[in-house]
Amino acid sequence: MTDFVAELDRMIGERKKMTSALYQTILAGKATERLLRNFVLHRWPIKSFWTRNILGIASRIEDYRLRVLLVENIYEEETGRLSNSGRHLETFADFGAAVGVTVEALANPPMAPETAAVIAHNVRVCNGEAHFTEGVASVLLLMEGQPPIVSDSGHSMLSVMRDVYGLPERGYEFFVHHASADQGDDAVSELEDEHAAAARNLLRRYCDTPQLQENAISALATALELRHRHFDMILATSYDPAEPVFRYPA
Repeated sequence: MTDFVAELDRMIGERKKMTSALYQTILAGKATERLLRNFVLHRWPIKSFWTRNILGIASRIEDYRLRVLLVENIYEEETGRLSNSGRHLETFADFGAAVGVTVEALANPPMAPETAAVIAHNVRVCNGEAHFTEGVASVLLLMEGQPPIVSDSGHSMLSVMRDVYGLPERGYEFFVHHASADQGDDAVSELEDEHAAAARNLLRRYCDTPQLQENAISALATALELRHRHFDMILATSYDPAEPVFRYPA
């Protein structure tokens, strides 16, 4: 069982966000306003489903001690009260506002086929007929167990948004809690460490047959492929290096 969970972590590390040209471009300080706007617009529909996906998993966990860990995750995401911040989705909207995304645009974001495919997979493994451990592996662990989003030059999403693109605090708050803290803090928030540990505990407890483990590995492989297609679509349709690099207005 330990080897099974380690294999999931290995898969996530092998195709972590920093292997994507999209994140490499953003972390290199080369993102344009159009790229950052479309990053928000195309990521928004997926992030909007996050707590509903985790609720689908939590509703099927019998062990109260393990279920409450997901309830705390959902509570923090929806309120921000455990970290004394704000609702996480709203802090992502604040990031969008800082790069020029309007409330009206978020109310009707684009739904590219690559985005729809990620959402459909997540709903199926978290809220559909699949065993919930497929959702734990390919949604919960994939997101909360994500290795630090840090460039070779030491920039995290938090630091590059603050120090390179010049966003105000309200514009970069989202990245304080999402694999994006300063490198001196190992670039992963304490909340994410706790949530990833909960996912691993759930897998050790409930993904307890060779077939369930095989299905969880397959679900994670699918999620990784779909997510990277989604990232590639954003970069391909939204980035022209001839356009000026984004800088927040002084």
